[in-house]
Amino acid sequence: MKNFVLTSGDRDGVGLEVSVKALGALGPQKGARLLLATHESAKKSVHRRHWATLAKSWNIVELHGSSLRDALPTLSLIESDELLVFFDSSKKKSAEAEWVEVAARAAFHKKPDQAVDGLITGPVSKERFLANHRRDMGHTGLLSRITGTTVYQGYIGDKLAISLATDHVELRNVEKALTAKRLSGAYRAALQLRGYLPKTKARLPIGVLGLNPHAGEKGTIGQFEKSRIVLPAGFVGPLSADAAFHPASLKKFSSVLALYHDQGLIPFKMLHGQDSGFQISLGLPFTRTSVDHGTAKDLFAKDRANPGSMRDAIQAAFKRTT
Repeated sequence: MKNFVLTSGDRDGVGLEVSVKALGALGPQKGARLLLATHESAKKSVHRRHWATLAKSWNIVELHGSSLRDALPTLSLIESDELLVFFDSSKKKSAEAEWVEVAARAAFHKKPDQAVDGLITGPVSKERFLANHRRDMGHTGLLSRITGTTVYQGYIGDKLAISLATDHVELRNVEKALTAKRLSGAYRAALQLRGYLPKTKARLPIGVLGLNPHAGEKGTIGQFEKSRIVLPAGFVGPLSADAAFHPASLKKFSSVLALYHDQGLIPFKMLHGQDSGFQISLGLPFTRTSVDHGTAKDLFAKDRANPGSMRDAIQAAFKRTT
Protein backbone atom coordinates (compact mmCIF):
# COMPACT_ATOMS: atom_id res chain seq x y z
CA MET A 1 0.00 0.00 0.00
CA LYS A 2 1.37 3.43 -0.98
CA ASN A 3 0.82 6.58 1.06
CA PHE A 4 0.03 9.94 -0.54
CA VAL A 5 -0.38 13.46 0.81
CA LEU A 6 -2.50 16.02 -1.03
CA THR A 7 -1.87 19.59 0.16
CA SER A 8 -4.80 21.76 -0.84
CA GLY A 9 -2.92 25.06 -1.06
CA ASP A 10 -3.87 28.56 0.06
CA ARG A 11 -6.81 28.71 2.44
CA ASP A 12 -8.32 31.58 0.41
CA GLY A 13 -7.78 29.98 -3.01
CA VAL A 14 -9.54 27.29 -5.05
CA GLY A 15 -7.25 24.44 -3.99
CA LEU A 16 -9.61 22.85 -1.49
CA GLU A 17 -12.60 23.18 -3.82
CA VAL A 18 -10.87 21.44 -6.72
CA SER A 19 -9.45 18.79 -4.37
CA VAL A 20 -12.85 17.91 -2.90
CA LYS A 21 -14.51 17.88 -6.33
CA ALA A 22 -11.76 15.75 -7.89
CA LEU A 23 -11.60 13.24 -5.04
CA GLY A 24 -15.38 12.95 -4.95
CA ALA A 25 -15.43 12.07 -8.64
CA LEU A 26 -12.44 9.71 -8.56
CA GLY A 27 -13.17 7.82 -5.35
CA PRO A 28 -10.65 5.54 -3.58
CA GLN A 29 -7.79 4.09 -5.60
CA LYS A 30 -6.63 0.50 -5.23
CA GLY A 31 -3.36 0.18 -3.32
CA ALA A 32 -3.32 3.79 -2.15
CA ARG A 33 -3.93 5.65 1.10
CA LEU A 34 -4.50 9.40 1.02
CA LEU A 35 -4.25 12.31 3.44
CA LEU A 36 -5.79 15.64 2.42
CA ALA A 37 -4.28 18.62 4.24
CA THR A 38 -6.30 21.81 4.38
CA HIS A 39 -6.98 24.75 6.66
CA GLU A 40 -9.82 24.79 9.17
CA SER A 41 -10.94 28.20 7.89
CA ALA A 42 -11.31 26.94 4.31
CA LYS A 43 -13.85 24.19 5.01
CA LYS A 44 -16.93 26.40 4.61
CA SER A 45 -15.68 27.74 1.26
CA VAL A 46 -16.66 24.44 -0.39
CA HIS A 47 -20.36 23.90 -0.99
CA ARG A 48 -22.01 21.27 1.22
CA ARG A 49 -23.07 19.15 -1.74
CA HIS A 50 -19.42 18.59 -2.73
CA TRP A 51 -18.58 17.43 0.80
CA ALA A 52 -21.63 15.15 0.60
CA THR A 53 -20.41 13.67 -2.69
CA LEU A 54 -16.97 13.15 -1.16
CA ALA A 55 -18.54 11.35 1.82
CA LYS A 56 -20.43 9.02 -0.53
CA SER A 57 -17.18 8.02 -2.26
CA TRP A 58 -14.92 7.83 0.80
CA ASN A 59 -15.14 7.06 4.50
CA ILE A 60 -13.82 10.34 5.88
CA VAL A 61 -11.59 10.38 8.94
CA GLU A 62 -11.05 13.88 10.34
CA LEU A 63 -8.06 15.10 12.32
CA HIS A 64 -7.79 18.62 13.74
CA GLY A 65 -4.59 20.23 14.97
CA SER A 66 -1.79 22.64 14.24
CA SER A 67 0.87 20.29 12.87
CA LEU A 68 0.72 18.01 9.84
CA ARG A 69 3.77 16.24 11.24
CA ASP A 70 1.66 14.97 14.14
CA ALA A 71 -1.03 13.73 11.74
CA LEU A 72 1.23 11.79 9.36
CA PRO A 73 1.60 8.60 11.48
CA THR A 74 -2.17 8.07 11.21
CA LEU A 75 -1.90 7.80 7.41
CA SER A 76 -0.40 4.32 7.59
CA LEU A 77 -3.26 3.13 9.81
CA ILE A 78 -6.21 3.88 7.54
CA GLU A 79 -7.79 1.63 4.91
CA SER A 80 -7.70 2.43 1.19
CA ASP A 81 -11.37 3.41 1.18
CA GLU A 82 -10.79 5.92 3.98
CA LEU A 83 -9.77 9.53 3.33
CA LEU A 84 -7.78 11.13 6.13
CA VAL A 85 -8.55 14.88 6.20
CA PHE A 86 -6.26 17.03 8.33
CA PHE A 87 -7.73 20.42 9.25
CA ASP A 88 -4.95 22.80 10.28
CA SER A 89 -6.16 25.19 12.97
CA SER A 90 -2.99 27.29 13.15
CA LYS A 91 -3.06 30.97 12.25
CA LYS A 92 0.45 31.00 10.77
CA LYS A 93 0.80 32.52 7.29
CA SER A 94 3.30 29.81 6.48
CA ALA A 95 0.95 26.88 7.21
CA GLU A 96 0.24 25.93 3.58
CA ALA A 97 3.93 25.93 2.65
CA GLU A 98 4.76 24.00 5.82
CA TRP A 99 2.44 21.17 4.73
CA VAL A 100 4.48 20.81 1.54
CA GLU A 101 7.74 20.88 3.47
CA VAL A 102 6.63 18.31 6.03
CA ALA A 103 5.26 15.94 3.36
CA ALA A 104 8.31 16.34 1.13
CA ARG A 105 10.73 15.67 4.00
CA ALA A 106 8.73 12.55 4.92
CA ALA A 107 8.89 11.34 1.30
CA PHE A 108 12.60 12.10 1.04
CA HIS A 109 13.76 10.61 4.36
CA LYS A 110 11.40 7.59 4.31
CA LYS A 111 10.85 7.41 8.06
CA PRO A 112 8.72 4.34 8.88
CA ASP A 113 6.36 6.25 11.19
CA GLN A 114 5.80 9.02 8.63
CA ALA A 115 5.83 7.08 5.37
CA VAL A 116 4.95 9.16 2.31
CA ASP A 117 5.44 7.78 -1.21
CA GLY A 118 3.94 10.57 -3.30
CA LEU A 119 2.95 14.20 -2.98
CA ILE A 120 0.13 16.02 -4.80
CA THR A 121 -0.05 19.78 -4.34
CA GLY A 122 -2.64 22.48 -4.74
CA PRO A 123 -1.62 26.07 -5.55
CA VAL A 124 0.27 28.09 -2.92
CA SER A 125 1.10 31.80 -3.23
CA LYS A 126 4.70 33.06 -3.18
CA GLU A 127 3.79 35.05 -0.07
CA ARG A 128 3.16 31.90 1.95
CA PHE A 129 6.32 30.19 0.71
CA LEU A 130 8.39 33.23 1.66
CA ALA A 131 6.73 33.27 5.10
CA ASN A 132 7.87 29.65 5.55
CA HIS A 133 11.40 30.08 4.20
CA ARG A 134 12.63 33.37 2.81
CA ARG A 135 14.46 31.75 -0.11
CA ASP A 136 11.63 29.60 -1.48
CA MET A 137 9.77 31.18 -4.40
CA GLY A 138 7.54 28.16 -4.93
CA HIS A 139 7.21 24.39 -4.75
CA THR A 140 10.20 23.77 -7.04
CA GLY A 141 12.56 25.85 -4.92
CA LEU A 142 11.36 24.21 -1.73
CA LEU A 143 11.75 20.70 -3.15
CA SER A 144 15.23 21.52 -4.44
CA ARG A 145 16.28 22.84 -1.02
CA ILE A 146 14.99 19.80 0.85
CA THR A 147 16.41 17.14 -1.48
CA GLY A 148 19.62 18.93 -2.51
CA THR A 149 18.83 18.22 -6.16
CA THR A 150 18.06 20.46 -9.11
CA VAL A 151 14.35 20.09 -9.76
CA TYR A 152 12.81 20.93 -13.12
CA GLN A 153 9.18 21.63 -13.89
CA GLY A 154 7.34 19.44 -16.39
CA TYR A 155 3.77 19.81 -17.65
CA ILE A 156 1.71 17.11 -19.35
CA GLY A 157 -1.63 17.40 -21.09
CA ASP A 158 -3.34 15.66 -23.96
CA LYS A 159 -2.42 18.53 -26.28
CA LEU A 160 1.09 19.42 -25.15
CA ALA A 161 3.92 18.15 -22.93
CA ILE A 162 6.58 20.66 -21.95
CA SER A 163 9.52 21.00 -19.57
CA LEU A 164 11.25 24.17 -18.36
CA ALA A 165 15.01 24.66 -18.28
CA THR A 166 14.81 27.38 -15.62
CA ASP A 167 12.51 28.16 -12.70
CA HIS A 168 11.37 31.61 -11.50
CA VAL A 169 14.18 33.72 -12.93
CA GLU A 170 14.00 37.39 -13.96
CA LEU A 171 14.07 37.69 -17.73
CA ARG A 172 17.26 39.73 -17.66
CA ASN A 173 18.99 36.86 -15.82
CA VAL A 174 17.72 33.93 -17.89
CA GLU A 175 20.70 33.67 -20.24
CA LYS A 176 23.12 33.78 -17.31
CA ALA A 177 21.14 31.04 -15.57
CA LEU A 178 21.36 28.76 -18.61
CA THR A 179 24.78 27.35 -17.83
CA ALA A 180 26.10 24.21 -19.49
CA LYS A 181 25.30 22.30 -16.28
CA ARG A 182 21.75 23.67 -16.17
CA LEU A 183 21.12 22.81 -19.82
CA SER A 184 22.54 19.31 -19.37
CA GLY A 185 20.16 18.75 -16.46
CA ALA A 186 17.28 20.14 -18.51
CA TYR A 187 17.96 17.61 -21.26
CA ARG A 188 17.85 14.78 -18.70
CA ALA A 189 14.62 16.18 -17.27
CA ALA A 190 13.07 16.34 -20.73
CA LEU A 191 13.96 12.69 -21.28
CA GLN A 192 12.38 11.81 -17.93
CA LEU A 193 9.22 13.68 -18.92
CA ARG A 194 9.07 11.75 -22.17
CA GLY A 195 8.90 8.55 -20.13
CA TYR A 196 5.47 9.60 -18.86
CA LEU A 197 4.00 9.81 -22.35
CA PRO A 198 2.25 7.12 -24.40
CA LYS A 199 4.76 4.93 -26.24
CA THR A 200 3.75 6.12 -29.70
CA LYS A 201 4.28 9.73 -28.64
CA ALA A 202 7.47 9.03 -26.71
CA ARG A 203 9.20 7.75 -29.84
CA LEU A 204 9.25 11.24 -31.34
CA PRO A 205 12.16 13.67 -30.78
CA ILE A 206 12.10 16.47 -28.21
CA GLY A 207 11.89 19.99 -29.59
CA VAL A 208 14.14 22.61 -27.95
CA LEU A 209 13.18 26.28 -28.15
CA GLY A 210 15.65 29.03 -28.85
CA LEU A 211 16.13 31.86 -26.37
CA ASN A 212 16.09 34.77 -28.79
CA PRO A 213 13.38 35.75 -31.29
CA HIS A 214 13.47 33.51 -34.38
CA ALA A 215 15.94 31.28 -32.47
CA GLY A 216 18.62 33.90 -33.09
CA GLU A 217 18.33 33.91 -36.92
CA LYS A 218 21.69 32.12 -37.23
CA GLY A 219 23.42 34.62 -34.99
CA THR A 220 21.93 37.85 -36.30
CA ILE A 221 19.67 38.21 -33.21
CA GLY A 222 22.01 36.99 -30.48
CA GLN A 223 24.69 34.33 -30.29
CA PHE A 224 23.22 32.12 -27.56
CA GLU A 225 21.74 29.52 -29.89
CA LYS A 226 24.95 29.15 -31.93
CA SER A 227 27.41 29.13 -29.06
CA ARG A 228 25.57 27.53 -26.14
CA ILE A 229 22.97 25.06 -27.38
CA VAL A 230 24.56 21.68 -28.13
CA LEU A 231 21.79 19.14 -28.56
CA PRO A 232 22.12 15.47 -27.59
CA ALA A 233 20.72 12.71 -29.78
CA GLY A 234 16.94 12.67 -29.79
CA PHE A 235 16.60 16.45 -29.57
CA VAL A 236 15.73 18.88 -32.38
CA GLY A 237 16.29 22.64 -32.48
CA PRO A 238 16.77 25.34 -31.57
CA LEU A 239 13.22 26.17 -32.67
CA SER A 240 11.65 29.58 -33.06
CA ALA A 241 9.23 29.85 -30.14
CA ASP A 242 6.69 31.86 -32.13
CA ALA A 243 6.16 28.95 -34.55
CA ALA A 244 6.90 25.84 -32.51
CA PHE A 245 3.41 25.57 -31.00
CA HIS A 246 1.50 25.47 -34.25
CA PRO A 247 -0.50 22.20 -34.28
CA ALA A 248 1.37 20.96 -37.35
CA SER A 249 4.70 21.57 -35.62
CA LEU A 250 3.70 19.89 -32.36
CA LYS A 251 2.87 16.67 -34.20
CA LYS A 252 6.59 16.28 -34.91
CA PHE A 253 7.66 16.24 -31.24
CA SER A 254 7.05 14.11 -28.17
CA SER A 255 7.49 17.17 -25.97
CA VAL A 256 9.03 20.63 -25.98
CA LEU A 257 11.83 22.00 -23.81
CA ALA A 258 11.34 25.71 -23.06
CA LEU A 259 14.24 27.79 -21.80
CA TYR A 260 12.32 29.98 -19.36
CA HIS A 261 9.09 29.98 -17.39
CA ASP A 262 6.60 31.98 -19.46
CA GLN A 263 7.98 30.75 -22.77
CA GLY A 264 6.59 27.33 -21.93
CA LEU A 265 3.65 28.07 -19.64
CA ILE A 266 1.84 30.62 -21.77
CA PRO A 267 1.12 28.08 -24.55
CA PHE A 268 0.48 25.25 -22.08
CA LYS A 269 -2.07 27.21 -20.06
CA MET A 270 -3.68 28.59 -23.20
CA LEU A 271 -4.24 25.02 -24.38
CA HIS A 272 -5.22 23.43 -21.06
CA GLY A 273 -6.20 26.03 -18.45
CA GLN A 274 -7.94 24.43 -15.46
CA ASP A 275 -9.71 21.89 -17.66
CA SER A 276 -6.88 19.38 -17.87
CA GLY A 277 -3.14 18.87 -17.66
CA PHE A 278 -0.88 18.68 -14.63
CA GLN A 279 2.59 19.55 -13.43
CA ILE A 280 5.22 17.00 -12.44
CA SER A 281 8.53 17.67 -10.70
CA LEU A 282 11.44 16.15 -12.58
CA GLY A 283 14.64 15.02 -10.87
CA LEU A 284 13.11 14.07 -7.50
CA PRO A 285 13.59 10.68 -5.80
CA PHE A 286 9.81 10.53 -5.20
CA THR A 287 6.69 11.47 -7.15
CA ARG A 288 5.26 14.97 -6.90
CA THR A 289 2.44 16.15 -9.14
CA SER A 290 0.42 19.34 -9.02
CA VAL A 291 -2.25 21.39 -10.70
CA ASP A 292 -1.09 23.55 -13.61
CA HIS A 293 -2.86 26.70 -12.37
CA GLY A 294 -2.59 29.24 -9.57
CA THR A 295 -4.65 30.03 -6.49
CA ALA A 296 -7.43 31.79 -8.49
CA LYS A 297 -8.49 33.80 -5.45
CA ASP A 298 -11.08 35.64 -7.50
CA LEU A 299 -13.01 32.35 -7.63
CA PHE A 300 -12.68 31.57 -3.91
CA ALA A 301 -15.93 30.27 -2.37
CA LYS A 302 -17.88 30.85 -5.60
CA ASP A 303 -18.27 27.16 -6.53
CA ARG A 304 -16.96 27.82 -10.04
CA ALA A 305 -13.49 26.25 -10.00
CA ASN A 306 -12.82 23.49 -12.52
CA PRO A 307 -11.26 20.38 -10.90
CA GLY A 308 -9.91 18.94 -14.16
CA SER A 309 -6.25 19.70 -13.53
CA MET A 310 -6.38 18.41 -9.95
CA ARG A 311 -8.08 15.23 -11.19
CA ASP A 312 -5.25 14.68 -13.67
CA ALA A 313 -2.59 15.40 -11.02
CA ILE A 314 -4.11 12.87 -8.59
CA GLN A 315 -4.48 10.18 -11.23
CA ALA A 316 -0.93 10.70 -12.49
CA ALA A 317 0.55 10.42 -8.99
CA PHE A 318 -1.32 7.18 -8.28
CA LYS A 319 -0.43 5.72 -11.67
CA ARG A 320 3.28 6.50 -11.39
CA THR A 321 3.72 5.36 -7.79
CA THR A 322 1.38 2.41 -7.15
